Amino acid sequence: MRIISTILLLLASNFILSASPNWYENDVSNEFPDYFIGKGFAEIEAKNYEQAALRAKKEALKNAASTIYCEVSGQTINQSKLVGSDKNVRQEDYFLSETQVKTDLEIMGYEILKTEHDKKNYYVLVGIPADKMRKALRNKISNSIQKISETFVMAEEMIKSDPKTSLKKYEECIAETSTLHDDLNIYLFLNDWNNDLKYDLKKLPSSQLIEKKMISLADLIPKSTQELAHKILKPFMLENAENYSFTFYPFIYENTGFIPHFGKNFADICTGIIIEKNNWTEYYAGQYGQADVTFKGKIMEIEKGVMISITMKSKSGMINKNNQIFLTNATCKNIGWDKIRPENLRSALENKLALFDAIQTDNKLHVEFRSDKTADGPITYFYEEEPKFFVRANKSCYLRLIYIFSDDTKTLLRNNYYIAPDQLNQWINLPFQGVICEPSGVEQLILQASTEKQPPVNFRRQELGNGTFIDIIEGDIAEQISATRGLKLKYPEKEITEKVYQWTVFESK
Repeated sequence: MRIISTILLLLASNFILSASPNWYENDVSNEFPDYFIGKGFAEIEAKNYEQAALRAKKEALKNAASTIYCEVSGQTINQSKLVGSDKNVRQEDYFLSETQVKTDLEIMGYEILKTEHDKKNYYVLVGIPADKMRKALRNKISNSIQKISETFVMAEEMIKSDPKTSLKKYEECIAETSTLHDDLNIYLFLNDWNNDLKYDLKKLPSSQLIEKKMISLADLIPKSTQELAHKILKPFMLENAENYSFTFYPFIYENTGFIPHFGKNFADICTGIIIEKNNWTEYYAGQYGQADVTFKGKIMEIEKGVMISITMKSKSGMINKNNQIFLTNATCKNIGWDKIRPENLRSALENKLALFDAIQTDNKLHVEFRSDKTADGPITYFYEEEPKFFVRANKSCYLRLIYIFSDDTKTLLRNNYYIAPDQLNQWINLPFQGVICEPSGVEQLILQASTEKQPPVNFRRQELGNGTFIDIIEGDIAEQISATRGLKLKYPEKEITEKVYQWTVFESK
């Protein structure tokens, strides 16, 4: 995506001043040293404090999940380098599923540590006790190990008598193993990287063995995407179902958050089937939170094919279903491996690894970013669309936005953009104009925020005519991030936070 910047005047706006609580503004790690902290707030609408409290709690859990996701992913990279195992690990395996992290927090028992409200906003501070989470994850992993072992035995027993059910059980083993991988990474992080479950894990059947069994049972004749979509949606085709509204997110590749062409197209096919068979109403991703049910899917590449998993969850929490299907190598070849894998997977992963290795978070300075399409799932843009970007911060700060195009060009989108005191705790529309254009692929954005002006970044301005330009960053991106980190080490009182966002660009809808 080429975001072509122009010089704009930021129009003055009338803002309602609202002082947030001290605990929301400042670091509370000393007060709650044994907790993972999440902060959130929500605007009070029509004096409905109860709904505002629920939304603020949801924001706080999302904030806590994001912090854990960044810390665990970053330390997993460093730990792998330390023990020299990174050469044997796929780049995709470094990252967790942020959705899975948030789900774990919701079911493992968080605590509401503080609440406060004024006439405009409701503020919530949640805490997840680290030791309680560690014990809960250990128990969850033990249960997963037992479930995989039992399911594998059932699959073995049914190979001859019921091969279709046997294949389904092998598919369940692979899906459960993927969830176990995420939980294990967080557990090791909380347990000081001491893997006291390694002997139990060694008893599990290897993924290679399960895959071999699946291949021997699966039909080697390639299947069409229509056939695959009907198969994976079978449990969700409810007879006499209510006229639900639904959102169907594109299928992501592994835990990378990247969306391949097949992931987008397959989601579109599934959406069409649901509308035709169930007569449900589609809500787009930008309408997040309004749909009755949400579908999310994942594409997991294995040695001789691909596993596709899908989960349907309702807004009320009363419905939670999942299903998995296995695609043989013959089917994958028919679809096209270049369509199954994200376009610029290698370079995008290398950039993401470098970013997670370098970024840091600050519990005092809390800054969020969203686009006009941001929701609780993967984001896509198409050529000719004009994105809008928004930020909100709990303190006055200077923002830097670094944008990485799918062709690996790194540009400076905004530099030391100031968030003023009268703009705090509200979404601010960043003043810029841009249009989505080629090339397609995965694109990433780094947000750096600091309570003081950030150090200079080396860039050269490329004029594009008609008063437009892009600022291309010169040098390694990690060096630019490290410069900010160095300043933080020199001035500990300086508050800095950094986050990474991503989306995928496609040619047309």
